Amino acid sequence: MQTLVFLAEHQGVVVTREQFFESVWQGRVVNEEALSRAISLLRTALKDNSRAPKYIQTIPGVGYRLVAEVVATGQQGESVPLTRGAQENSIAVLPFINLSEDPANEYFSDGISEEILNVLAQGDSFKVAGRTSSFVFKGRNEDLREIGKTLDVAHVLEGSVRKAGAKVRITAQLIKTSDGFHLWSETFDRELEDVFAIQDDIAAAVVKALKVKLLFKKEEHTVIGGTKNTEAFEAYLKGLHYRNRGSVRETLFSARDAFQQAVTLDPDYAKAWTGLALAWCDLVWNSFVEFSDGRKRMQEAVNKAIALAPLLADGYLAKGLLLQLGMPRLQESNEALNTAIKLNPGNGTILTEYARNNCNLGNWDYSVAAAHRALELNPISVYANHVLGHILYFTRHYEEAIPALRRALELDPEYPKPHYFIAMSLHWLGDSEAALREILLEPLEWMRYCAAAVILHKLGRAPEAMKHLTRLAVMSEDETADIQ
Repeated sequence: MQTLVFLAEHQGVVVTREQFFESVWQGRVVNEEALSRAISLLRTALKDNSRAPKYIQTIPGVGYRLVAEVVATGQQGESVPLTRGAQENSIAVLPFINLSEDPANEYFSDGISEEILNVLAQGDSFKVAGRTSSFVFKGRNEDLREIGKTLDVAHVLEGSVRKAGAKVRITAQLIKTSDGFHLWSETFDRELEDVFAIQDDIAAAVVKALKVKLLFKKEEHTVIGGTKNTEAFEAYLKGLHYRNRGSVRETLFSARDAFQQAVTLDPDYAKAWTGLALAWCDLVWNSFVEFSDGRKRMQEAVNKAIALAPLLADGYLAKGLLLQLGMPRLQESNEALNTAIKLNPGNGTILTEYARNNCNLGNWDYSVAAAHRALELNPISVYANHVLGHILYFTRHYEEAIPALRRALELDPEYPKPHYFIAMSLHWLGDSEAALREILLEPLEWMRYCAAAVILHKLGRAPEAMKHLTRLAVMSEDETADIQ
């Protein structure tokens, strides 16, 4: 009952295993079976199903969440819905403004913001909005209350960076999104070589201001895989800058070269090796490099990153993606991604990839739960919304898949694939006419021809369906000819 009450007090919020043990068991030493048994008894009493939960949802590798509505019963017996604001220990790190004289230094201010975000996201102390979502507000003078509502966070961290030669000035301020109240602000004037310490100082100040108890030791996490070489650090930030610009051929090669420069300057820089591995992965996925060579170089970078920093979560993210290339080893990939989640449960990117891989394995409950959790952390990520819709489609939750896919298109109307999955969802729901209208909007030709053929055949328009199949066959022959 204490477990259920604790879940009800945090309705809609993911509660970690550590939080259960600390609050429900009040720090007594128990093994994880005690919590699992309590959850199992509750599900039995509530006639709940872990695969399609109406009450308690499992968040793999993290904890549990009460998904049912919670109401408070007044003295007269009336039911009053409990309203819930953003989780108190929730925060978005907005991209710091570049105040340097050289606009090209924007990579540096963006990188500092991302590094601080990554420090805060480690462990279970905070809900930290993912980079993809928080960086949407770059260069936009939005009302903080609207940002708080959009990202579902109670606080934002914003600031500025001025870099001049070997000196750097970083100003940061922590603000409540509900009323704009400043909880903390400070300016750091340091030598460039001290920039690593500034990141940790800012993160520590945020923790202190919010009165959060860290669930990890600072020295064990904040410096994992880092460097003391300022030139290598700047090269690494340039790599992040280019890689975050999307799957554009020139920028991906620029990202690879920047990360390569970083590891050349500091061969023990594990985070840069991880960045290099992910850059090679992007190049392979987009067929910008020869497959076997790209995979080999990614393998070398992954091995180096994990050997140098076995507690660096992104190293296992890279390993998980590596194991999906070519002849995929999905179970091994899942093990690597699960390790990454345990090391950094607040990373939305890792959760999204974990969700996608479990979908491919047929582990529907883990897949859906992880996709929902990833979207909580990255609510305005096109990719996270698309992956959730994709997974809901393959788990045959067609009515739920359509809104997630529509949301992806709201964020990026040109994004490929959502129209296909929306069309096929409508088709399986029995509305083939609406499905046909939808599939005509899909930008990927092969998907458009394939789905149109199925839908037209269902509508009894076999000759038209055959025309689309013929077009699909011609495309396949052309691709085969190109390969030969």
